[in-house]
Amino acid sequence: MANSPLALTFKDVILLPSFSTIEPREVDLSTNITVNLRGSTPIVSSPMDTVTESALAIAMAMLGGLGVIHRNCSSEEQVNMVKKVKEAEVRCLKKVYLYSHSTIEEAEKVFRKTELESVPVINKTGSFVGYLSRRKLSSCDPQDHVYKCAEKGPVLRIKDLEKNSLNSQNIAVVDDNGRLFGVLANEGDEDIVSLLDEEGRLAVAAAISPFSEKRVELLEKWVDAFVVDVAHFHNINCISATKKLLKKTSREVVVGNIGTYEACVDIITSLDDVAGLRVGIASGSICSTGIVTGVAAPTLFAVASVRDALEDYGASKIPIIADGGIGSPGDAAKALAAGASSVMLGRALAGTSEASSPLIRVGGRLYKLYRGMGSKSALAERYSADRYSAPSKKIAEGVEGLVPYRGSVEGVVREFREGLKAALGYVGAKNIPELWQKARFARLTSVGFREVLPHDIVLDIGL
Repeated sequence: MANSPLALTFKDVILLPSFSTIEPREVDLSTNITVNLRGSTPIVSSPMDTVTESALAIAMAMLGGLGVIHRNCSSEEQVNMVKKVKEAEVRCLKKVYLYSHSTIEEAEKVFRKTELESVPVINKTGSFVGYLSRRKLSSCDPQDHVYKCAEKGPVLRIKDLEKNSLNSQNIAVVDDNGRLFGVLANEGDEDIVSLLDEEGRLAVAAAISPFSEKRVELLEKWVDAFVVDVAHFHNINCISATKKLLKKTSREVVVGNIGTYEACVDIITSLDDVAGLRVGIASGSICSTGIVTGVAAPTLFAVASVRDALEDYGASKIPIIADGGIGSPGDAAKALAAGASSVMLGRALAGTSEASSPLIRVGGRLYKLYRGMGSKSALAERYSADRYSAPSKKIAEGVEGLVPYRGSVEGVVREFREGLKAALGYVGAKNIPELWQKARFARLTSVGFREVLPHDIVLDIGL
């Protein structure tokens, strides 16, 4: 006991401010969610059956994050949810264009229906040939063909969308053959770029058991990444099954959950091509593992431990997804500062319109159901029973309850983004890797924690 580590969690520490030359608006939140999936928002939705189905996964990808479809359903149901994400329209890509043989008079009608300052011009085969700008219209004869007034300009390939500088607006997006796919025209926060696959569809991940080979085969064609979804991945059976899985799939595989330095070392030395680590054990608001078993690895402590292992073993390019207990932008900032590349949210997203549980009215207030995947009702579905060890394991390791309705997921994600930008501004970090280098933590006493909260006033009196 004398040499036991101190397992600090989010409420035990604060980030210290530093001299800064960075304004929040200058902060770049783009990050590698997996080795190859780079999003503009460092948020991943939890694969829980009251959180992530197709509607939330679509919204997450639109907002630059990643949705992970839960597995507490049949394989066919999960495949259908993933398909819905892939078939969804990408709102940031406008389907606006002019044919090169159209007249300027016809082009004027198109410009009256769009706010774009320039519209891509394509030939009969759909290949991009240039832009017609709004300012050029007045100098062209109404009967001229569009190609006579079109001008050359930059384009963005579909596969480079996620690598975009995030400042490119009103730019044509083309496939590898030069055919127009759409016009990048984000609205609102211009830092947000939807997370897309190489074909220009929304990116999506799916939760799997490492033992469900048939499910993996059915999902392989559709998903961008698999997320191994077990409560304690540092287990010989899980590692052995995942080793076989990695040889059979061409998709990226994120493994977890893990919570210690040793777990990380065993995984990265046993498994090739791990695309990410889901880190944190028993910190979630609806997880009772820590109480029921006395075993846990608080997310902040776990992230710091795993980051140390990755650095020590030269595997720092493997991203960490901090999972559990992240209820506020401040918690997310601490998780990222400790070494995570992104954070996984459950409760924070469970109350949104897009979350998969029904809306419930209680005493004039709106709520949504939220349950842990180890709760009795979730285990009764049987599909994810092996998340908490063998299906024969009888004890529940989760609870269920209600969370307040929060409206659209977009509002929640933007709140987290603004909080994170402010945090990085205080620390003096322009991006997440700089945050890893510059962040300084200080421990809080219980009195100090109370002082950090709003205090000595009456809150929520309806003014």
